[in-house]
Amino acid sequence: MRKKHLSATLFLLLLLSACSSTGNEQKAQASHRYQEIYAQAVTENTNENALFSLIFLDDDDIPELMAYDSYYLTYSIYTVKDDALFCLADTLDTVELTYYERTGILCEFARWNGGGDEGGYGRSYYRVGHDRTLTDDDTPILNYVYNAVYDENDVYTGEGITEYFSMGEETDEASYEKSAESLGISDSEERACSENALGKEEMLTLLSET
Repeated sequence: MRKKHLSATLFLLLLLSACSSTGNEQKAQASHRYQEIYAQAVTENTNENALFSLIFLDDDDIPELMAYDSYYLTYSIYTVKDDALFCLADTLDTVELTYYERTGILCEFARWNGGGDEGGYGRSYYRVGHDRTLTDDDTPILNYVYNAVYDENDVYTGEGITEYFSMGEETDEASYEKSAESLGISDSEERACSENALGKEEMLTLLSET
């Protein structure tokens, strides 16, 4: 009985080892596939103003590829789906696009009338998904807009009005902040999508070494 028990234990250990080995091989293959797929996309991109970076937007081990047009200030983000390139966000037109790592949340920053306290600005938050492509026509899940207040003589009063929205419907600040917290939105976790952006050849080198 003891011999049979040891044999069964040894078989189980070998099986677990084989499963672990298979899992590691699958991860390595997936890693290799995303490198090839992204390298092809970067190679085929003929935009001379394009910059690229790898970001961890959603919660998996495969980074997303960000493509930034430094002339038109537009951003596109890609991932790998079913062993093929999939566009998560297409040509987002914004002053700056930021993200919250591994949450799937993107943030567009906009400004008008000069921006700042004496002008206007706002932030719009979106969640990406693997079932559709995000565009600027989509309604943000959360957004706010600030506009400076001027008197009848067109002199800045030193004050401004901030309006808050949830799925396009106006809401109060407390509800807005609660929703933002539940989404994992925190200023300390916000990162620029163009952070560490590279040119075409540099990105191809990085992908070949990753």
